[in-house]
Amino acid sequence: MRLYGKVIETISDERIIRIDCSGSLVYLYMSRKVYKDFSIYFKKHPYIFVDVKEDRRMNGEYCVYDVNYFEKIFEATSKGKVMYYDIDEVRVDTLKLLDNLENKMFLDLEFSLPAYYQSIPHVAEIVQYGIVIEDANGEIIHKESSLVKPKRRITLNNRTLKFLSREREEFDSAINYMDFYNSFKELINKYNPKIIAWGRSDLATLEASFKVNNVKNIPLKKRYINIMQLIKNYYNYKDEMGLFQTYEEMTGKVLEPQAHDALEDAMVTREIYHLFKEKTDHNNEK
Repeated sequence: MRLYGKVIETISDERIIRIDCSGSLVYLYMSRKVYKDFSIYFKKHPYIFVDVKEDRRMNGEYCVYDVNYFEKIFEATSKGKVMYYDIDEVRVDTLKLLDNLENKMFLDLEFSLPAYYQSIPHVAEIVQYGIVIEDANGEIIHKESSLVKPKRRITLNNRTLKFLSREREEFDSAINYMDFYNSFKELINKYNPKIIAWGRSDLATLEASFKVNNVKNIPLKKRYINIMQLIKNYYNYKDEMGLFQTYEEMTGKVLEPQAHDALEDAMVTREIYHLFKEKTDHNNEK
């Protein structure tokens, strides 16, 4: 259900705003994530277009509508309308970003987990990677994957090995971190790709790995694209999305239970990227 009104009051402890909706006072409740993203605008008492659930419910002493997502947030001033958020602009910007991509690196990393009985602070290390690079025409021009020996032997604990469905002996032939680092840096320099990954964990793990292994930082933030977040923003999804769950929803195909494999996950990320781009291109043509 779509509502339009002016924000009159913010009840920050409850993540609730009160709006004047054509003379009626209405209370809107937000999830923690939605409130964090948009609360900065409420102090300006803007006008909002918002999609909410049909039925109201009691939240403490307030009878509220649950917010699904905001469509527009703007302030009316003497100089005209000041737009703070517009979902249509978000979608246009997403299409522009996808249309302007040239070389793309689809990246997936598997990293260590804390031991079942952790006695020292856990430091996540890369233990497998998968990389698929394609050109501006969508043709794969490079593909590679390998297990990676962690710096600390204790990193290969039973929990990590079970998660990966790997035996400890398989890491005897794994490459060293420096081999991975040098190969990754060479690919960045050679192809200058945007890095497309599912979520933010791969970026955080990469950046942490530079410190753990005492190597020069490779600037990544400006080339890193979290495709999961792009899809969430485009469709106004609130919940975190699983890689294989999203693939199944997009294709209608039910996948067999998957072992954690970085190259396979990188390939699935690539497929989701193309499915998403095809769908947004189709919607844009209507």
